[in-house]
Amino acid sequence: MPVPYSLIPTPCFEETMQSKLVEIPPLRLVGFDFFGDPFRSYGGWTEENEIGRLWVRWMTYMDAVQPPLPYLVPQPVWYEVHVYHPETLQTGEFEVFADVEVSTLGEFPPEVVVKTLPGGRYAVFTLAGQEIVSDWTWQLDHEWLPALGVERCTTYSIQRYDARFKGMHAVDESELDVYIPLLQ
Repeated sequence: MPVPYSLIPTPCFEETMQSKLVEIPPLRLVGFDFFGDPFRSYGGWTEENEIGRLWVRWMTYMDAVQPPLPYLVPQPVWYEVHVYHPETLQTGEFEVFADVEVSTLGEFPPEVVVKTLPGGRYAVFTLAGQEIVSDWTWQLDHEWLPALGVERCTTYSIQRYDARFKGMHAVDESELDVYIPLLQ
């Protein structure tokens, strides 16, 4: 069973400030999703916008579901996947998937969504404190990826929340990782 997002250095492993290139195995996820403009009602990092509401729904479900979801990896890590579509730039709409990793695919309750993200080469950027709530997506595409000399291979990104993320009430003491799939 793979360790969630085990960081496997490759011969081209590079480090610049708080970024690195890694190889990861395929990632199997279960969770809840939302499609639309998550900031239409409320902007920024808040439980009042659709992303915040999605997380509240997902965490409430995970606390209440009996029996617990099968195949959860030990010491689960939480993920948020953003999937951008051709119309995203015009409409602001995209898919947000709040989820947890499972070790294998099997039968899951019909209310959860199951996704498998491809393994391969990813750029990983660690965000800390106020960087987390900033508009880091512009910097990602216009500064950070070019500085590494790499390009996205698709239009999704993964945010990984482990024990370093202390919650929105303690964002200044928090860190999270953003994974971007790269052209091989």
